[in-house]
Amino acid sequence: MEKQKVLLVEDAAFVEVALHSRLTDMGFDIVGAVSKPDQIMEFLAKNNTDIVLMDLFLSEKFSGIDAANEINKKLSIPVILLSGDEKVDVSQIEKSKAYSLQFKPLKDAEIAFNINAAIQLFAQKDNETIVNSKKTKSYIFVRADYRLNKIRVNDIYYLEAKKDYVTIHTSDNVYTVHATMKDMANILPADLFIRTHRSYIVNIDKIFSIKYPDILIEHKMKTIQIGGFYRKELFNRINVI
Repeated sequence: MEKQKVLLVEDAAFVEVALHSRLTDMGFDIVGAVSKPDQIMEFLAKNNTDIVLMDLFLSEKFSGIDAANEINKKLSIPVILLSGDEKVDVSQIEKSKAYSLQFKPLKDAEIAFNINAAIQLFAQKDNETIVNSKKTKSYIFVRADYRLNKIRVNDIYYLEAKKDYVTIHTSDNVYTVHATMKDMANILPADLFIRTHRSYIVNIDKIFSIKYPDILIEHKMKTIQIGGFYRKELFNRINVI
């Protein structure tokens, strides 16, 4: 299972080093650390990140609360705010778009639970966005490259599973989304798409030829395997003369 990717935002080097070590021991992947909230968006634009752990930085002009709100507005990435001052004005933080606030010193079990809960909650919201798009079958919206991308279903040639991600191959682009093949099969029109292998879903209209156990996709000239489990359904769906 792929490790959850964490960005640390902390200006105290000794705190960042200690937190880095503890989170690594808990099984998380620390993808980077920045020392100021105003550096976050540039980092997130270049690095795949699942969650941000950030000090409040209340003395900064652009605080941790401001950064959490900007991340929420532009990206679907949860933020957990951290504070060493239990007298902080919690009401101000409650109005922010951060997932939660945790006070230092952090407890391993508590921070691990909140990280995983936040990531799962945001992933669920993303899946709901995808599922809701099923109401209009001429296109879907997928979250990739830090934005929602509109894809016309007729432009999709095939989908390929890669661990916890799915790559969607269209006429002129490739999108990588955090989803399962089951998720994608549920939102795509069943009369147009078919699962041909545990790793592939194919647009039937884009099939150029079939020579079992291979399918050749038109224009892409991509060869896709037909899994034995899916063979019967495929041949039942296509019109053979």
